[in-house]
Amino acid sequence: MNHNISPTGDDLRDSGQTIVTANDAVEANAGKIIRATLLRFIEKGQQFSADEVREELEANDLVARAMFKRPNLLPAIIGAASRKGLIEPIGIVKPTRPSRHSNRNLIWRATAQGQAAA
Repeated sequence: MNHNISPTGDDLRDSGQTIVTANDAVEANAGKIIRATLLRFIEKGQQFSADEVREELEANDLVARAMFKRPNLLPAIIGAASRKGLIEPIGIVKPTRPSRHSNRNLIWRATAQGQAAA
């Protein structure tokens, strides 16, 4: 009997997000800029979506290039913040970007832990 357990979808997602965020230095630390922007949303204590974070970052050419090369960079950083307990999902909103093809987009808010860390 084979007792090897294959990784779950969550394990594979988490592993992929870790790889993406660990390699953000390729774009001169664009991840630091994204995390700082996300932290500002956490500090405000208001709900937000990934589209709102993305809009805040639009004017930054460095980040735009990084997210073009690595489209999962922002979702990976948001996912990491969620796993760290800094933010939590509270709902779903229809995305504003056509490239999302009307897939769900989570609405996030800071947790008490996230606001304390901000």
